[in-house]
Amino acid sequence: MATPPSASKATPDHSWTITGASAETREKVKKAASAEGMTIRAWVDKTLNAAADGRLRNGAKGGAQALDSKALAELSDKLDDVLKRMPVDPKAAEKALADRTSASILKAVAAGLNEMHRTAKDQARIAEGKPLKKKAKKAPAAKKPGAASGPA
Repeated sequence: MATPPSASKATPDHSWTITGASAETREKVKKAASAEGMTIRAWVDKTLNAAADGRLRNGAKGGAQALDSKALAELSDKLDDVLKRMPVDPKAAEKALADRTSASILKAVAAGLNEMHRTAKDQARIAEGKPLKKKAKKAPAAKKPGAASGPA
């Protein structure tokens, strides 16, 4: 916490005493000031002024620009990836999706109707006192288009 010294201790330039900073922060400040060839007081003064002006940047000289350029390049790459995955014709892609969705729904409805029809037949046979027909074995799963259809 930074506090102005009492009036009796104030120097002409109104120095401050900073208390409550962690040992880690103090070490970082010492290293930063030393790296720039400045006293701790001068470095803190310069850094606080920069922060107050909204100009404080992360890292050494040019570091902020390098960081910003790197972040910008990464963001640009991510946007390029998104653009590559986007369809050329969004309306055509939307229609294709709607068609696939409709086809899936229609298949599910048809399967349900077939099951209802089979159940109705079974119930009619039971009502007539006839035995149920054995369930037919499920047909093998349909092969994917382009797959081999058997031995050549």
